[in-house]
Amino acid sequence: MKKCKGIILALCLLLLTSCGIGGSKTVVEEKGADDDSRGGGTLTVPLTNFDTLNPLLTQNRSYFYLSHLLFDRLFEYEGSGRMVPALAEHVETSDEGRRVSVTLRKGIYWQDGTPITTKDVAATFNAVKHAPADSPYNRLFHRTPGIGAGADLDRVAKAVIFDERNIDFEFNQSYGNYPELLSFPILPAHIYSEEAMLDGEDFDVVGSGPFLLKKWEKNKKIYLEKNPNYYGNLPYIDGIVGLILSDKEAIRQAYDAGQIDLFVVDDYTWDRYKSDEKSNVEPYETQRVEVVCMNTQDPVLNDVNLRRAMDLAINKERIIDSLYLSQGTMANFFMNPKLSAGAFTKEESYLSVDGAMDVLDRAGYKDMNGDGFREGKNGEALMLTILTNGENHRLKTEAQLVSEDLKKIGIRSHVRDAAEAPNNDGKDEKKAVSQTDAFARALQGGNYQVAVVGMDFSAMVNLSSVLSSGGIGGMNISRYSNPAMDEALNKLARAQRERERKEAIDSVYKQFREDVPYIPLVFKQNVLVTGPRVKGRLRPNAFNVFKGIDDVTLGGREEKQAAEKK
Repeated sequence: MKKCKGIILALCLLLLTSCGIGGSKTVVEEKGADDDSRGGGTLTVPLTNFDTLNPLLTQNRSYFYLSHLLFDRLFEYEGSGRMVPALAEHVETSDEGRRVSVTLRKGIYWQDGTPITTKDVAATFNAVKHAPADSPYNRLFHRTPGIGAGADLDRVAKAVIFDERNIDFEFNQSYGNYPELLSFPILPAHIYSEEAMLDGEDFDVVGSGPFLLKKWEKNKKIYLEKNPNYYGNLPYIDGIVGLILSDKEAIRQAYDAGQIDLFVVDDYTWDRYKSDEKSNVEPYETQRVEVVCMNTQDPVLNDVNLRRAMDLAINKERIIDSLYLSQGTMANFFMNPKLSAGAFTKEESYLSVDGAMDVLDRAGYKDMNGDGFREGKNGEALMLTILTNGENHRLKTEAQLVSEDLKKIGIRSHVRDAAEAPNNDGKDEKKAVSQTDAFARALQGGNYQVAVVGMDFSAMVNLSSVLSSGGIGGMNISRYSNPAMDEALNKLARAQRERERKEAIDSVYKQFREDVPYIPLVFKQNVLVTGPRVKGRLRPNAFNVFKGIDDVTLGGREEKQAAEKK
């Protein structure tokens, strides 16, 4: 265990160094209230139905967000693209990045008054390693480059306790994403055995976050109350009620009726709330990117010149303006430049119809019969099929816009649904699911030429999942393979220092631009809509929409009564 440890100021998501870097301890601050609008009250938020309170096992996104208010972590995600320390006071790497030494903050307690120690951290870490493969934090390990599916995680990493505040994590190799691997919610070892930590049914929440679980009425409501012993800044509000609703439309209706105080809009119907003086909208960047995937093993799209021409021809700005209300971020890679903590900053636009036509001309794609469309190099008909999931109308429209852009450079294309459309009333759930499944099977099996898809990435974007030769059949649906890319990805996976990571990302990006296996289009923005009772500004991000909850206050009695009558 290293002895020379300093105070952490910040720990970047992608810009990690191998020496101690740190910040100051948070001082407990009881926030007083001098009027009705400055303290107390209950915030009502929407949830979709979830079947477990266990934060290590939940697959429900809405409860995942809520769990950030109940449990602490060593590291947490910050909206600018960084993993910053939470319970970690000091972090240091050694042994060429294979050892991560962590010192916990002082004076942090479970809700029953028991101090949080490294025993809790180590026990939870072991539970994560032995959790089901589809649990979110175990899945992070198996999707990490160099670990892979089916790996014995006990051989990959172990926790070594030195005392109540100091613990080492010993890995089998250097992993650049170690802060994300250590971002799991910590559970109390004096309450739960490892078996109990992985119990999805009989799990009683004992936490250390800014709120405590008061009651859960399954399928109806969940009640939280402020934790008076929380080590950080105490919230102004006294409690939170989570109202469990069936789906997005039910959540929207509940907000319009004044039954909830806020909700997240992940489509582009939020514009109506932008002009509503009673609502406030807070856009935030996400790691969801929508992409044109090209099957690089298809006999036609195996030609990199054709892929390069398509990349130059697609008008991404038109897609953003027409489908995203100008609120998307243009993409040219899988890393959002606004969420990369400075590791990837390129925001170039490569649109050039003339350049695309020049590439095709030089590669031998000519219009030989004068019909306005090019033939293949040997005079064969050139027709591309763009596959879509007909249930996602936005992506289908994107595919149609892509088809129109290809027409401008003389490439004939056809947009096709993966399966037959549902019945005329649009409510045939069984057929809707089968169409989605058919689309997924076609992508996984490589039975397509071009497809427009959405991809979700974790906080620290795993480029190997979409670009590594070993990823074919997983997220690498372009079936792309290049040894030079694999070498660049391996260097990136191990890099921890700021300079090393930036150089490795630049190398991967350069090879990506050379080979063009995908054409990223746009990073989605989500919007948090808050109602008239909510005062102050939440700072939502893609992994914690409740960020900044300690700064929120609720309106006075008159506003509350007006909202309830709405």
